[in-house]
Amino acid sequence: MKVVRFAIGVAAAAMMLPAAAHAADPITVTVGGWVRQYFYVADQTERAGEDINATGMFTDARLAFDGRTVLDNGITVRAYLRFNAKPRETSNLDEGFVEIIHSLGRVRVGERAGVNYSILGDPVPQAFLSPYEEVMGDALLARNGITLRDAFTFKRFTGNALGISYQSPEIAGIQVGVTYHPTPRSWEGPVNRALMPSNAVDVTAKYEGDYGYATYRVTSGYFHSDSRIGGNDGVEAWNVAAGVTYGGWELAAAYIDAMPDSGLDEQAWTVGLFYAIGPVQLSADYREAKRRAIAGFDAFEFTDRITLQSAYKLGPGISVGVAAFYGDQTDATGLQWDGGGLLSGLKVDF
Repeated sequence: MKVVRFAIGVAAAAMMLPAAAHAADPITVTVGGWVRQYFYVADQTERAGEDINATGMFTDARLAFDGRTVLDNGITVRAYLRFNAKPRETSNLDEGFVEIIHSLGRVRVGERAGVNYSILGDPVPQAFLSPYEEVMGDALLARNGITLRDAFTFKRFTGNALGISYQSPEIAGIQVGVTYHPTPRSWEGPVNRALMPSNAVDVTAKYEGDYGYATYRVTSGYFHSDSRIGGNDGVEAWNVAAGVTYGGWELAAAYIDAMPDSGLDEQAWTVGLFYAIGPVQLSADYREAKRRAIAGFDAFEFTDRITLQSAYKLGPGISVGVAAFYGDQTDATGLQWDGGGLLSGLKVDF
């Protein structure tokens, strides 16, 4: 089975790079990234003995290098590295991969989330924040085990684990992709299936079309990874997302059903509305999630949240914004924790 997987990967790469191909253009390298600074004020339920400061800040700074060339047969070869520009992180590399882009599709190998994340994109539109900034997780303490960051794509299971993926070109509005990770964990070298989960597969398809002046899209995916031998850390999941855009308006929704081998199943859904006019962007989104607290028992954890956002583009790659958020969390004992607040910040993308 291992030999078959290896052969498939080599064959796919070989198909995309004919032996006679030579670099027609010099390799060009561009430098990019972003710096995002946020300040928030939040009020939330506290445990006995806690004294949570009502104010706080957080930052997201990343630096990226993108090198590419076009061969004389039209194939593009690209190498990409993105780093967390924060030395306190245990791992500085955020993403690192190479890809071959051809009229038949693209093959990508390295550290990056799978095709479900690439094809689906943002589950709902947001005016100021993005999936990289999870308000509930950054400004409010988590009181249960429900996943909030990257909650609606399969990146929640793999992060940017090493893998190989194929993504087809769009044909008649249809695009499909598949990703294989030897293990969904950040690991290099031999994968000991007795100690860690393995063989994670992500299969995703998307259809995009138009009706009159509106465009619409539907995306669905399936994920599976094996547990370690004698363990229960594998998972099976599927998701679906849909959206429609009309003029400056966009309405989108997403749903995910995660069924880990631990039995702590989780379902979540979200819906969001976005409007843009000139440099101004506005959005509202709501999410709700439920997770089984104890395998085999009807005891559940709950989370819901509503977020209102506005942003103003000062110039290319520069924007300021404000977000108001409020949410409830219910833990395994049935206790409720609520909290909300305001966030403001400045984003510089280059």
